[in-house]
Amino acid sequence: MERVNLFFLHGFLGRPTDWAQVKAHLPQTEGLRIYTPDYFKDLSLGPSNSFESWADNFIKWVETHGSAADRNILVGYSLGGRLALHALEKKPALFYRVILISTNPGFNDVHESFDPISEERRQRWMNDSYWAEEFLKAPWDMVLRNWNAQPVFGGGEAEPLRAEREYSRETLSLALTQWSLAQQKNMRGLIGKQIQKLIWLVGERDEKFVEMSKRIEDEVNGFQFEVVPSSSHRVLFDSPKDLGERIRQLVQKLL
Repeated sequence: MERVNLFFLHGFLGRPTDWAQVKAHLPQTEGLRIYTPDYFKDLSLGPSNSFESWADNFIKWVETHGSAADRNILVGYSLGGRLALHALEKKPALFYRVILISTNPGFNDVHESFDPISEERRQRWMNDSYWAEEFLKAPWDMVLRNWNAQPVFGGGEAEPLRAEREYSRETLSLALTQWSLAQQKNMRGLIGKQIQKLIWLVGERDEKFVEMSKRIEDEVNGFQFEVVPSSSHRVLFDSPKDLGERIRQLVQKLL
């Protein structure tokens, strides 16, 4: 029997439990399997991997959890969305749909890969290196407060409590540099090739990502995005019911 497999990838500082309220709105049926890998704790999926090797390992992980007859839907939020793009690039045939929430496709520079000469990339590298040092050494409450105070997170509900004991600070620090946007290539070419598979969601109050999505519309032929009402960058915390309903409608067409 054909199954539908849902794979959820959380964001930076995320936990598999972040998806609990979204999952509560999905159908309870044998035909649907839901996976929420903890890629900060699973060593094969951790930030000791580059984007490329992470995608290789994640493809193997997906293939061990399903069969060739299954329909796989990949859902990625923020950093999880950027990782999802690399998995899609590595093996597009494996995924029926990819839902990307608050996802950055990378810098739109001429070069397809890391270009240290690009001023945007250089600034991002310095910024991510600063945060990597903070997450490694600064008092936890202070670094968390400063992280959440960044403009990109403005207008949102509070993120769930993040206790220091739940994390390896070395792993968080490594993720910020290894998976820095400065290290990510421009994925607009991939978006154009896989346009039929992509569902692109941004929060209404996430001004930076709404503007970015409008620019992608101009840059990538056929690209469309959906705005989730009353949501900030942190869509899955602000609008879990809305997000769950959107995924449910997609899943029920397949069951």
